Amino acid sequence: MAADKYVLLVIEELKSARDNSQVEIIISVAIAGIEQTGYKGMIKPFVLGLQAWLENLSPINWNSTQWGCLRYANIYLRKYPMMELV
Repeated sequence: MAADKYVLLVIEELKSARDNSQVEIIISVAIAGIEQTGYKGMIKPFVLGLQAWLENLSPINWNSTQWGCLRYANIYLRKYPMMELV
């Protein structure tokens, strides 16, 4: 599966997250899934694609729970060590 398609799947999951712990689980499981399938080279494009989408969001389009979770997802991804993504 291409990174951009995987990003879209994870975005749909993040839209339904109810708190920060769910956001962390969704992202961690997504990255672990990439690692388990042997496509480690897809992790960096996945993370960068997800970050790009999150950075372009407007709060107008989301309820307060969604907005909080999506903003947290962006913060959480920034903490992910990029050196491990190579």
